Amino acid sequence: MKKVLLLLSFMFLFIGTNSANNDSLMIRYDEWDKDPVHVSTCSNFERQNGYTEEYIVSSQNHIDTLKHLLSCLSETEDVYFPVRCKLYFFDSNIVKQVVCMNKTYVALNGKTYANNDTIVNYINLLRCENTPSDDKRFFPNQIGANYIEGNDSLYRLLQKKIDEVAYSLKYKGTLVMSVKCTADKEGNTTDAKVKVIKPQITTRKEENIAQQLMEYLVCNVLWEKDINRGKLDRISFSIRYVGRN
Repeated sequence: MKKVLLLLSFMFLFIGTNSANNDSLMIRYDEWDKDPVHVSTCSNFERQNGYTEEYIVSSQNHIDTLKHLLSCLSETEDVYFPVRCKLYFFDSNIVKQVVCMNKTYVALNGKTYANNDTIVNYINLLRCENTPSDDKRFFPNQIGANYIEGNDSLYRLLQKKIDEVAYSLKYKGTLVMSVKCTADKEGNTTDAKVKVIKPQITTRKEENIAQQLMEYLVCNVLWEKDINRGKLDRISFSIRYVGRN
């Protein structure tokens, strides 16, 4: 394995790249052939499915080799595939590129490509050459995506909307609602589902508030752009509202 790793690195040693000397690569991995228990996408890989191993690669030659191999892939149709490995390319501790893959497909720059054994084997070799890391220096946002103006602004915006609807309905109760949104890569909300959690037995007023909040989300809420966001990704959170006395 070491001989193959050295050979691949030597082959691409003189390839021109824009990489800086302080580039690094993070590999998060959870078995190529394992069937995920939950829907595993590029955006929710760490939270939904978890990962069993993490590696930090600092060798510039190895990073450049992997970048070159990825640049040679052939584009294919945009399909869902369970993510088994996620790559973070850093420049001065800033994430410059995220790549997700399994043994068959690669999600890169918002497009889907056909993976190959060369890349899979090269990543396996990098894992063998590096010690598992406990760095944990980067974590995706816990709700899956950020409101374009920040999460605090999102909650203030939704609280204001709920307050307007509740006031028009003369509603004075307490509501807890779960929200699940679907967004496209540009951050537009394409679908929203709002469910009243508390109280367990709802009235027409509470269902009306949930319905109007759902419509408001689709028409008015923009999320941060994410080129890796897929159709199965959900932006989930809960919101609590206390009516006026």
